[in-house]
Amino acid sequence: MAMWFFWVIFLPGTFLHELSHWLTANLLGVRTVKFSLWPEIKKGGQLQMGAVQVEVGDPFRHSLIGVAPLLFGSLAVLLIGHGQLNLTSIGQAVVSGNLEAIWQAIIQTLALPDVWVWLYLVFAISNAMLPSASDREAWRTVLLYLGLALVLAIGLGLNPSLPPDFQRLVLTGFTYLLSAFTITIAVDLVFMGFILIFEFLLGWLLGRQVQYNR
Repeated sequence: MAMWFFWVIFLPGTFLHELSHWLTANLLGVRTVKFSLWPEIKKGGQLQMGAVQVEVGDPFRHSLIGVAPLLFGSLAVLLIGHGQLNLTSIGQAVVSGNLEAIWQAIIQTLALPDVWVWLYLVFAISNAMLPSASDREAWRTVLLYLGLALVLAIGLGLNPSLPPDFQRLVLTGFTYLLSAFTITIAVDLVFMGFILIFEFLLGWLLGRQVQYNR
């Protein structure tokens, strides 16, 4: 029962996670052999919400396919947060340190149409966008190659400095990721409060206590 509950709750995020794998694989010319959104209990009791199987390719393309859910998920969170929830005004109020402005910005956001639908989508997407263990398999190889290339360049007396435009691009990317994670944490705190209240009421009604096992 719990498996199906979590599967339904996180289905939008699972769909985007697997779709990002599928799209990236096809863009990179890697053939996909399976696309599934059906939950499955793996060895060790681990719950797998969905899966996309791709043909074995080089580690660089494999690593890009693996990191795709994080990039697609962060983009979706940013679009919803700044486009639908108007979280820019809340961020500006927080930076100003004015409690009244913060409260007014929160009230205005909660008064937006379908606000709880958008908050739920942020919750579902953000909690499903992190790459799984299988997504990270090729990262070690890629990092090893990059490390060896850097050591070789330094050994040959080269100065591997990045162009200023590329540095600005990387900094902008990290800024957007930080913004996406900030939105994720804020929304997760809201839903965590609802979950705690629900658990308390459920435990009080049934006379039982909810326990989480590793």
